[in-house]
Amino acid sequence: MQNEPPILLPRKRKLSPKNIFSVECFLVTMLFVIAVQGTYLAYVVGILTNLERRFGISSKKSGALLSFYDIGHTVSVVLIGFLANDKHLPRITAVGVIVSAASMFVLALPMVLFGTQSFDESSMSQHEHEYILKNICDPSRITNDSEQNCKIQENEHFLAFCILVIGQILAGIAAAPFNTVAYVYVDNNLADKTKSPFYLSLLSSMYAFAPAFGFALSAGVAQLSTTIFDVSSSVTINGDEWIGAWWLGFIIFGLLYLVGAIPLFFFPKKLLQYDSNSFEMQQLRNECSHNHNDHEIAVPENDVQSHETFCEQLKAAFAEFPGLIKNPVFTSMIIGWMFGSYLTSGYSTYLPKYIETQFGRSASLADTYAGIVSLGSIAVSTALGGYLLAKFNPSPRKALLFLIASWSIIVITYLIGAIVGCDEPRVKQLLIDTIAINEEKFDDNLKCSFDCQCNQVNLFNPWDLCLCADNGSVESGLYMDECNTIFIYVAMMFTGLFFGNLFFMTTMMVVLRSVYDDQKVLALSFASCITNIMGFIPAPIIFGWIIDEDCLLWHSRCPHDHANCVIYDNKAFRQSLHLTSAGFQTFAVISVIICYLFSRKFTFPEEEKEEEVYGDYNEKQVDSFTLQSHAIQSVLL
Repeated sequence: MQNEPPILLPRKRKLSPKNIFSVECFLVTMLFVIAVQGTYLAYVVGILTNLERRFGISSKKSGALLSFYDIGHTVSVVLIGFLANDKHLPRITAVGVIVSAASMFVLALPMVLFGTQSFDESSMSQHEHEYILKNICDPSRITNDSEQNCKIQENEHFLAFCILVIGQILAGIAAAPFNTVAYVYVDNNLADKTKSPFYLSLLSSMYAFAPAFGFALSAGVAQLSTTIFDVSSSVTINGDEWIGAWWLGFIIFGLLYLVGAIPLFFFPKKLLQYDSNSFEMQQLRNECSHNHNDHEIAVPENDVQSHETFCEQLKAAFAEFPGLIKNPVFTSMIIGWMFGSYLTSGYSTYLPKYIETQFGRSASLADTYAGIVSLGSIAVSTALGGYLLAKFNPSPRKALLFLIASWSIIVITYLIGAIVGCDEPRVKQLLIDTIAINEEKFDDNLKCSFDCQCNQVNLFNPWDLCLCADNGSVESGLYMDECNTIFIYVAMMFTGLFFGNLFFMTTMMVVLRSVYDDQKVLALSFASCITNIMGFIPAPIIFGWIIDEDCLLWHSRCPHDHANCVIYDNKAFRQSLHLTSAGFQTFAVISVIICYLFSRKFTFPEEEKEEEVYGDYNEKQVDSFTLQSHAIQSVLL
């Protein structure tokens, strides 16, 4: 008896699934859902100027609108990590998809409640007519009901903005399971774990390519009038009154989400079934039940489960934070990652608006050019950089040097971009030196434009008896001289951002390599949370506020109402956008330099013990594939 070896209970046998659903089927379904999600994220950026025109939203408010998505997403990601343990993951994901569909319909709701903007010429110019009368001509000629009309319009715009905010928050909350719960379900149900990095990278890579469809869709709907069929001949696609069918994309996304949610409800809680009551298991248990004192029964580790409560898990997580924060490499890398996020959350967000106003392109063309710069350079270079890091597997210190060099290229690109652009259209009566922008007033001495002689000249108020028409008609909108420097600008920014983002994945690699294995999940979650709170959320608001300061003429339908901007000081807009971006990127480079200096005296966990080197190469390869997929996702979200 004493010489007999301990009895090892066999592991539970894996049985083939009893239904048609498999990991591959779940993967395909989630690829479809994430494709819709990535398309929506780019689409919102593309139709931003249309929302500004329709509901009188300033750039600062539109930036806040985008930030509400990140607020909802950040809060929900933190909570779902604790609440989803041992739950039915496919159904949680399905509920998230259903809520995403509902959020899309909420975003389209303002069109249903307030209708599409009428292009009736008299109603379109009514309040602008009153505004001009008050500020330039005879104030006594203002109609009596103007104040009432403006109050109605103000309430409409405020309510519409609140509805859009609710839709964005819901969309952010609902998207949390897409890149958390769904990933865990795929990894847990793979019989061959070596396929996990490849499958997860497929999911995250969809975030890199789906936004291309988003910019394409926004460019398409921007060419359609918001009324679809009832379009006034006096309104052109390049006019400041043109509003695309912004609501159409949200309805499409809502329907697609509903289609993707249906199969998710039918997936089982676990795809890999186990037979714990097999004949062999029962026989061994019966034989060992009366001999447990004489034999050592070894139980597989997988059969031991932790039953920690939510509060205990939360307490344990908070106990790890001081150690992470005291890690100089980890902390400095997070700060650099945070400043680096202003590239996508700040510059890329307002790039379509910048191209539209700076180079006089339509919203449709602006979305196309912005897609080329943002996706063609950032997404492709991040994927290529991930491949290079996975192939050559440099040490964290060498990778930091590569990151410093590449991010320095971005700073130089921004500085050059500040001098490549076009002048704003000149408006004869819009004299900068006679406008007190802060007081929202025009010079009362300006007279109405009688007997104006104008050849390709913009007039703020042509009025009547305008001889420049030559017995023809005067078109509303802005005349802009042709400016072809846009091709130089797009080529320059594409090249600079391509090489500048080549080693972005280093940020995530250093974060994970600077902590121990049992801290990696918490470290990555903490880094993502800080980056969202300090980077992705405030960046659109900060950039929007800076852009609003460069506005010369607001599209004010009512007195004392800014609404959206019609004419920018192009030089100031160009410099503020690029110099602000260069400033944040410079702080990112400085943070990475500090991180490198700390790393020279820092011992990474993988370097501590020689015995830990065993199997390190394969582990790094797996980490590289996983990091590549997550890096693409973090760049675009």
